[in-house]
Amino acid sequence: MTQTLVDFLHSATSGASNRAMADRIGMTHTTLKAQLASDKTPGLTLGQLCRAYGISFGDAAVAAGWVTENELRASSGQLHLASVSDLDISKELLRRVAAGSASTALTEPAAEELINDVLREVEDAREKGRRSDYAVAADDDEDETPGGDDGDDRAGL
Repeated sequence: MTQTLVDFLHSATSGASNRAMADRIGMTHTTLKAQLASDKTPGLTLGQLCRAYGISFGDAAVAAGWVTENELRASSGQLHLASVSDLDISKELLRRVAAGSASTALTEPAAEELINDVLREVEDAREKGRRSDYAVAADDDEDETPGGDDGDDRAGL
């Protein structure tokens, strides 16, 4: 059985009443009750409740039906990955290769079609005046490899 937002909030707040939740976020209990009953609870209200009770907004958004659990997991992973430094990502890739747990995408040569797709995407992004996901390092002509030039600056990559 799918859990409703009201059920989720009741459970996540240890059974707090609408009045107690409303008082905690500075809202009248009648307004909160009406919002929860309408199935169109404003994001601001839900955010305030999550902050007030230390509830995961993502879990509340799933309970509200705004996103699926799979969408939440995918976005959480992307957000986390975006906060990881390039150096830490590189270290993790090298650790996987050394441990033998890396996928073939890391251990086998890239297919020519993939390389051409990436180059087309980079060129298209430049023509449109935006930055390609693949071209982050391509904008920097300085070789920052420890020890100097390592010969990988071919074709503007």
